[in-house]
Amino acid sequence: MTSGTDQRSSEHDVIVVGAGPAGSTAARELATRGRDVLMLDRARFPRVKPCGGVVSLRSASLLPFDLSPVIEHVVSGAYVRLGDGAQVERTTAGPLAYMTQRSRLDHFLAERAQEAGAQFRDGSGGLVRSVQQRGGEYEVAVNGAVHRARVLIGADGANGVVGNKLGFEHARESAVALEANVPCPGGVPPWLEGRVALQLGRVAGGYGWVFPKGDHLNVGAGGWKTVVGGELRASLDRLCRTYEIDPATLTNLRGHHLPMMRPGAPLWAGGALLIGDAAGLVDPLSGEGIYAAMASGIAAAPAVDDYLSGLTDSPAGYQRTVERELLPDIVASHALTEILHAWPRPFVTLIQRSERFWAAMAETLTGERTIDALVRRAGPAASLLASLARRVTARRYGER
Repeated sequence: MTSGTDQRSSEHDVIVVGAGPAGSTAARELATRGRDVLMLDRARFPRVKPCGGVVSLRSASLLPFDLSPVIEHVVSGAYVRLGDGAQVERTTAGPLAYMTQRSRLDHFLAERAQEAGAQFRDGSGGLVRSVQQRGGEYEVAVNGAVHRARVLIGADGANGVVGNKLGFEHARESAVALEANVPCPGGVPPWLEGRVALQLGRVAGGYGWVFPKGDHLNVGAGGWKTVVGGELRASLDRLCRTYEIDPATLTNLRGHHLPMMRPGAPLWAGGALLIGDAAGLVDPLSGEGIYAAMASGIAAAPAVDDYLSGLTDSPAGYQRTVERELLPDIVASHALTEILHAWPRPFVTLIQRSERFWAAMAETLTGERTIDALVRRAGPAASLLASLARRVTARRYGER
């Protein structure tokens, strides 16, 4: 259903650069509205993508179709290993998240976009060489062809070509992660059935994880770039040894960069928009970006459709939706992240002793509660948390 060899130039309503969860969701939503959409990706699908591949129930609920064909494991609990070596098991009555591989998930989502009517060119036919704005259109040059559209959506991840070529603001803050796979030809170890393993307090400014997949485990470590520095490989090796995994057996070792948007940073200009990771829409606490990717793709569609219909003179409604529906959670998550890593003991105590706290955190994965609502429940203390978080951030960057 994809084509990496079609080099013909073409005219469209919308060009989407990047076919991950953000790009595929935006393309599907716009195609469903009857728009002529071209989606481009430089990789040949299905392709490997560095990512833990965790899809929360909250994320899955955004989609009008079932993800069962690409779900490899259903998670309803976690083993949380703390900095002092203690391990706590926390469970829920129902599912919390689905384990997928991004190669399969992204291919599946791209196929759903094509079924809705979007065109898709991947590989050499989707490798964007340049982006220019000419009059009321955008010209996107790929190998041997130039595609034009009134609207251009950048869904091409951190340091994507659309944001760079059109001069969008670069994110100041970012996280980095290093991950790998551990083959499990006999299946997932029994102790990890229906569970993930998380390690807190051993990775500077971040955390480690072990995620079960169909025939392997995904292991990784990540955190703030300014804090973890060059320690990620050593942190990953320590994580592996903690769970009796030989670091020498790791395969597909990959690193990736997760930029974090500045509240108020412009996400659109003219007829161009940034969504998903390209817009820095990543949860600072977990590093998870699939929910915001899908949600931003959904938010972009009506704003773009109204703009193309002449009902508005810009797609600015997209930014307003993001700031209303996504940004409060990102800001609250950022504050919790700073507090957790600066003063981990209170957080650790809550995980060890409070079933109520675990239940509240679990509700953020199922979509029953937002992180913003969780923080606001602290009442007057929420303002104190925000103030402390700002101080920690400023200290990390050497600001007064």
